[in-house]
Amino acid sequence: MRIFREIGIDADATGAQPAEEISLLRTNLAGVKSVIAIASSKGGVGKSTLTVNLAAVLALAGRKVAILDADLNSPSIVAMLGMKVPRRFHSQGGIEPGAGPLGLRVAASNLLPDGEAAPVSFLDDEAAPAESTNGHRPVELGYAATLRRLLTQTRFGTIDLLLIDLGPGIEQLFRIAQVAPLSGVLIVTQPSQISVNASRAALEMSSLCSTPVIGVVENMVGFNCDGCHAVRPLMPHGDLTALANAMGVPVLARLPFDPRLAECCDRGVIFVREYADSPLARQLTALAQSIDLAAIPRIQAEMPAV
Repeated sequence: MRIFREIGIDADATGAQPAEEISLLRTNLAGVKSVIAIASSKGGVGKSTLTVNLAAVLALAGRKVAILDADLNSPSIVAMLGMKVPRRFHSQGGIEPGAGPLGLRVAASNLLPDGEAAPVSFLDDEAAPAESTNGHRPVELGYAATLRRLLTQTRFGTIDLLLIDLGPGIEQLFRIAQVAPLSGVLIVTQPSQISVNASRAALEMSSLCSTPVIGVVENMVGFNCDGCHAVRPLMPHGDLTALANAMGVPVLARLPFDPRLAECCDRGVIFVREYADSPLARQLTALAQSIDLAAIPRIQAEMPAV
């Protein structure tokens, strides 16, 4: 088992990267037109399910898409796509992404080999792993260092869009902004005042990191009733519109809850393909189109000079 430590081992306070690493990022992501992070201030808002289905919509539209599951300790993208972990791990000359449905390319910590004899090590040179006694203790690796290795070594190839599914918390957004050349960030929240208040922190962090915000998505706003053809509220609504207006960002979608979405994730099939005519699938399609229009290639322009 591996666990990824969050602090104290991988970067200085400024988040500065050495010139060699910037050069590796530039080279490895040269074929990636846009990099977009899917972020939230709190967990349980449906970020990963949203990432999977947005990627699927774009792939069905002919886009070449990759997903980086940046929730390293609790990765879920592989299972949601119904992928099997390969028996053999090919790492010579770089990390080979997993092959998902619809041509999706996936990089995730659970596609990496387990154990100390792994062919690729993600430890910082100066960081020592926790002692392991006959495999009974986990090996601790650096979180941000691992993200940097995944971004500099994964062979994404020539693709239109790389979606990065972040773990919950604004610290994850800060970390990825220090590591990856983001074209933009999509903030996901829920319809409660607590979630709205938490989203303010994510928006402020994006501004602090000079990361463009594509927009905010309010997920699970109500239950989609097939009988009455209406969306019934599930929880009290917070004032997301007022926050978005104050921060100068658009609310791109308010998505209803559909229990079939959770069922599809558990079965490893893609909701927007299984239930393409459902109200939620149609809204996800429209949201993906909005993101596609916003995904302006900025990587080469925004990469720091070496």
